[in-house]
Amino acid sequence: MALKRRNQQNRAGSGQQTKNCRFKMARAAISCTALFAVIAVHQFRAVASFCRGQVALLHQRQKCEESISILSAKSSLEPSPSQPSYYQCLLRRFQGDFDNYNQVVQDRRRGLLPAEGGGHEHIHCTLVPCPKFRDEQNNVDEEQWVIAAFYLNGNPKQIFRFRMYRMIPSDDPVNSNGECVSSNNIVRLKLHTLSPELDQVLRSNCSEQPWTWWNEVYNMWSKTNPDETNSLNDRWDEFQSEGVLKLVSLLNGCDVLWNPEWDQTNHSYLYQDDYDKSAAPSDKAQSEKACHATMEAGPDGVIVDSISMIPGKRILIKDELSLWENEFWINDRGYDPDDSKEGEDMPYVYGNRRGVPYKLERVACMKSVNTDEGTRNLLELRREVINPLLEWTLGNDYRTPELYQQKLFELEAT
Repeated sequence: MALKRRNQQNRAGSGQQTKNCRFKMARAAISCTALFAVIAVHQFRAVASFCRGQVALLHQRQKCEESISILSAKSSLEPSPSQPSYYQCLLRRFQGDFDNYNQVVQDRRRGLLPAEGGGHEHIHCTLVPCPKFRDEQNNVDEEQWVIAAFYLNGNPKQIFRFRMYRMIPSDDPVNSNGECVSSNNIVRLKLHTLSPELDQVLRSNCSEQPWTWWNEVYNMWSKTNPDETNSLNDRWDEFQSEGVLKLVSLLNGCDVLWNPEWDQTNHSYLYQDDYDKSAAPSDKAQSEKACHATMEAGPDGVIVDSISMIPGKRILIKDELSLWENEFWINDRGYDPDDSKEGEDMPYVYGNRRGVPYKLERVACMKSVNTDEGTRNLLELRREVINPLLEWTLGNDYRTPELYQQKLFELEAT
C-alpha cells in the first residue's frame, strides 16, 4: 500500500512538473513572439523611414532637374555675356536643308491628298547663307544674306520658288561689349526675288550644288563691276553691302519679323494635333526652345502681285514660321482676294487647307570648308548630311534611280 501511495505521489509530482514545464515553455514562446513582433515593428519602421527618405530624395532630385531644365530652356536663346545673341542663334539654325517627306507619308496613310484633300505637298527647302570673308570673333551682329530655294518631290530640278533673304539684326543700342541694352531683339527678314538672269543661272547650271550658288552670284556681279585694284577682302565686302542688291528686287510689304517675345495666339498650330482636334495638345512650343516669326503686316496678311506662281495675279499672303534646331515649320498660305464671295471663305491659291504648317525636318547643314592647314576657307561651303534617312531628297548624287522611284511609289501606294 505504501508503495502504491508513493507511486501515485510520484505521478502527481511528475504531472505537476510537466504542467510547470509546459507553462514555462508557453511563456517563453510568448516572450519570443513578442520579441520578434517588436523587432519586426522596428524593422518596418526603419524600412518605412528609409522609403520615405528615398521618396523625398527622389522628389528633391526631380525638382532640381526640373529647375535645371527650366533654367536651360529660359537661357537657351537669351543672350548673356558668355552666350550668343538671339540673332546669332537664329542664324545658326537658318541654314541647310529641310524636308517634309515624313509628314506627307502620314498624310497619305490617312487618305489626305494635297490641296482640297487637306494634305501637304512634298516640299524641300534649301537655305544657303552668304559666306563671310573672315571669321568674325567680336560677336557683333551683322546683316546676313541667305539664298532660299523650294522644290517639289525631292527633286532639285523642280524648284518652284527662289528667294533672296536679307537678315537684319535689331538696331537697338548696344554697350561697349556689343551687348544689346534693350529687350527688343526683333530680327527683320526682307524678301527679294532674283533677277531673271540670276534665277536662270542657278536653275540650269547648279540647282543640285547649292554650296556653289554664292560663287555664281559673285561672278555675275563681278563681270559687270570689274575692279583689279581692290583686294578680294574689300571686293567681297562691297559685294555684300552693294552688289547683291543690284541682282535682286524687294518684295514690298512682305517683311517677316523674328521675335523672341512671340505671341502664342499667332502660332496656335503649336498646340494642336495635326489629325485629331479632340486630342490633347502637343505643347511643342514648350518642349524645346524655338524661334518664331510672323509677317510685319500682321495676321490679316498682305496683298501682292504674284510673280512666280500666277504672273499678274493678286494674292493675299499669310505666313507664320517656327524654327528649331532640326525642324522648320512653314505655315505659308495664299488666297485669291479677287474671287471671294460675301459670307464665304476666300479661295485658297496655295497652302494647307486645314491650317497645318509644312513640317520640315533637317536633312543637312551648310558649313565652311576646312583646309589642310586646319583653318577655314570661309568663302567655300560644304553640305554635311545629318539625317541619312532623308538624304535621298538632296538630288541624284545622294540616291540611286531605283531608290528615288521607291520613295515616290510609297507616297502613291499609301
